[in-house]
Amino acid sequence: MKKIVAMLLALIVIGGFAFAGGQQESSAAGDDQLEIVMVVKLEGVAWFDDMRLGIERFNEEYPDVNCYQIGADTADPAAQVALVNDLIAKGVDAILVVPNDPESLVPAFKKANDAGILTFTHEASNQKQISFDVEAFDNEAYGRHMADVMAEWMGEEGVWQPFVGHLTSPTHNQWVDGEVAQVAEKYPNLTMATDRVEDQENQQMAYEKSLELLKTYPELKAIMGSAMSTVPGAAAAVEEKGLIGKVAAFGTCLPSVAGDYLESGAAQSIHFWRPADAGYVTAMAAYKLLKGEEIVDGTDMGAPGYEDIIIKENEHGNKVIYGQAWVDVNKDNLDDWKDADGNYKL
Repeated sequence: MKKIVAMLLALIVIGGFAFAGGQQESSAAGDDQLEIVMVVKLEGVAWFDDMRLGIERFNEEYPDVNCYQIGADTADPAAQVALVNDLIAKGVDAILVVPNDPESLVPAFKKANDAGILTFTHEASNQKQISFDVEAFDNEAYGRHMADVMAEWMGEEGVWQPFVGHLTSPTHNQWVDGEVAQVAEKYPNLTMATDRVEDQENQQMAYEKSLELLKTYPELKAIMGSAMSTVPGAAAAVEEKGLIGKVAAFGTCLPSVAGDYLESGAAQSIHFWRPADAGYVTAMAAYKLLKGEEIVDGTDMGAPGYEDIIIKENEHGNKVIYGQAWVDVNKDNLDDWKDADGNYKL
């Protein structure tokens, strides 16, 4: 009996060593993976839900990568910096960020770079302390394009008002810079109501500020949004005041968020790029550099609109990838963005 017990114990011990060895091998395989993490402005909104799809697609296509997305539950720059610092402590290989406030990230990015971690951004073409920023298109050209669409609906005359998500957001302000420049050059009978308005990427705030503007400037005809919060917020104010046909919302948004307002006429046109593709391309930029590959003009980054990229340097000497990836949606082509069951694709 004692011999049998001894044999059983020996088998258990041997099995335990075998199991431990298997665990170590699995852990080692995991350690070989590159860890690439996207930190978005805010979790729980449709824009960044879609971006996660691109990050997940990249993770599925590259088995030597552990690529995933995180974000705070508030669009607070301090909360975003805290997440970046957590990733530095974790020792990931690359940190990708859609910044709420690019300047606030610089110390954390320097800390990451000093630790051998690569840093990248999307929607921050003036960012410091990065390997690459990724832009879906030239931001001024995008703003000019949106201004043309708005001006046509306005009959090239009247009062308009631009919104930004944050006054510190470089991309939003570059779009508005393009809009203002286009209006100044081509539409002398268009007037801006007041300085650009900040809605803090909050739809309720966009709605409340739109109501204030409609009261203060009764001649207002168009509200142009930069954050995804603006079009639905402004359009809700237009509907509430019974001003459909007289006032309309325009700007960056998604069909799933603004579709009902496009159908009602409270919004006239929305413009966007596919967040999933931008996320995928930012991850691809990190992957290529980690693998020792070059990224140059004409590189195909593997997503629509980024097959033939252009690279420029920003004022800090950092490289910016530009695609050609904007999309226009209005009432006429809204159905193209719906599945057969009527649900929006994006």
